Amino acid sequence: MQLLKKSLLEVGFDGIFTEVEHAESLGLKNPHQLRMFHLNVGTSAFSLDALHRFLRRNIGRYVYSRAKIEQFHVEGDSETIAFQAISLLRKVCNMDDSWIGEELGDVMLYIFLEQILGAPKLYNKIELVQFGNHNIQNGGGVHLLPLKNGEIPSYQMVFGKSNIIGDLQDAIDNAFNSLVTIRDNPSEELRLVESTIFAQAYDAQTTDYLRDLIIPGKQKNTPVDRAFGVFLGYSLGLIADNYSNEAFRKEIKRRMNLDIKAHSAYIVKKIKEENLSAHSFYFYILPFNDADGEKLSIMSDLLGGGVV
Repeated sequence: MQLLKKSLLEVGFDGIFTEVEHAESLGLKNPHQLRMFHLNVGTSAFSLDALHRFLRRNIGRYVYSRAKIEQFHVEGDSETIAFQAISLLRKVCNMDDSWIGEELGDVMLYIFLEQILGAPKLYNKIELVQFGNHNIQNGGGVHLLPLKNGEIPSYQMVFGKSNIIGDLQDAIDNAFNSLVTIRDNPSEELRLVESTIFAQAYDAQTTDYLRDLIIPGKQKNTPVDRAFGVFLGYSLGLIADNYSNEAFRKEIKRRMNLDIKAHSAYIVKKIKEENLSAHSFYFYILPFNDADGEKLSIMSDLLGGGVV
């Protein structure tokens, strides 16, 4: 029985993100994904308007646990969830543009892991600030993915990390640096899952279900493996003046196919070099017009200005 449901409000997702089909694969022995999407296109540029609305609709669900959101509802404060979440983000980041720019990638990864992978959020580290844990700067989220492997159910704890930067290979390198840190400190992540979140983030029934499923030492027959979810944002690098609007749309897909073809082998190489081949990987890649500038402007809009 899967008690943990996804928290994302998915309305509008399909109208914002368009998947680009390609022929590349990571070729791993465990379940994996390597998927590319792009935003709406208007007048030879990616349009950010619908993304802004989608982020505002879901920012509270990214920041807060399900129990906290339910508390807002019970207290009649549902209309303030997004406002409170934005206030907490502003406080945590202290309006540091480098920090909050990277936070956009973790928000995007939360969206793709829930909507595309079907892995509900266990927690993300922003939540921990409310409980006195301020060691979150390197952090991402942790999601729980149920797998259907015949008659025996199994799960993956998906540890997330993201990077948004102009060059796609730089984004890959930066993400792997963080993944290695997670790989080398598994007890820290499990401690957060066990002691901090379970005590405060779920109703009693879900808490018992997750504790029996995940925490070592319990009598159980359900396998739970570690996996990694990665969101990569980069600059596509097309010069709009060189194309008509129609030609620009066609060139987006061609360029994205070239980009994934050029970098898929590099991702596999990084997985092997870091001795991570025993893990599942779920990659979601999204181009921007200007990754470095837009990750700041998008978060500036979300937080009400003041980042840039």
